[in-house]
Amino acid sequence: SLSMITVLSFGNGLFVSAEDTTIIPEKTLDTFLKKSGAPNELLLRWEYDQKLDLYEKGQEGKIEFDTTKEVEFVEKEIPTRGTPATELIEVPDNKDGASAAGTISSRRLKVSHDIWSMYSNDVKYKSVYANYRWTAPKYGGTKEDKIAIAVPSGWSIKAKSYKCKEFQSGNNETWLYKASCGGAPFDLDFYGAVWSLSRKDYVFHKGWVSLDMKRTSKSAQLKVLSKYVEDTGGSTTWSVGWGPMSVSINGDKKDNRVAWDTAFKY
Repeated sequence: SLSMITVLSFGNGLFVSAEDTTIIPEKTLDTFLKKSGAPNELLLRWEYDQKLDLYEKGQEGKIEFDTTKEVEFVEKEIPTRGTPATELIEVPDNKDGASAAGTISSRRLKVSHDIWSMYSNDVKYKSVYANYRWTAPKYGGTKEDKIAIAVPSGWSIKAKSYKCKEFQSGNNETWLYKASCGGAPFDLDFYGAVWSLSRKDYVFHKGWVSLDMKRTSKSAQLKVLSKYVEDTGGSTTWSVGWGPMSVSINGDKKDNRVAWDTAFKY
């Protein structure tokens, strides 16, 4: 995005008189992404900033849509002697290679993967986006919640390709960009990244994280894994462990969590 700031000097102080920012209309972004293969469900789910992020990648080289999946869970009661407990199982009709498991109901949290092919200096990358959206106002906000993307062996993550954007809304319709997970991942590894969310407000929350990766082995698995950990107990210390398409995120207090993985083409 292009911007030019005119600065006028008065004595020792600086006065910014005008800012001319070139804003690309959302309709232009939608048209561009549709031509690159984006389905309508993706365009409806993504905010302007996320579309712009991909559009800018498309100015470097060609982009092509690969896979989109919003994961659904169903609750199943576990027989117990005392209070009934529930567990989440993936929706059975998952023919497209997505699966999920966890302890957060999809009635409260929607998660997704959107995977694209992109080209930078004629090198092919996979651009991986993981989105989250709370479907009701969240007490305590998303502060200290963690979200991760883990990649398999045979992939190399592009330097400086890590992004995170946090949005919130009072009415579940108008979303405002509020934060970027502190500006950098909470934990980085050869196999992925963990971001720490930061919003405290009792409103609706959603956001996305992304990274770009290049295949370094023809036998590399074509799948990515994400996790969302809801910090329900107010953890003060966290440990993160990594492996190929594997990440463990543990706080020192209670949490709820969900994991989802998605296969893609090459």
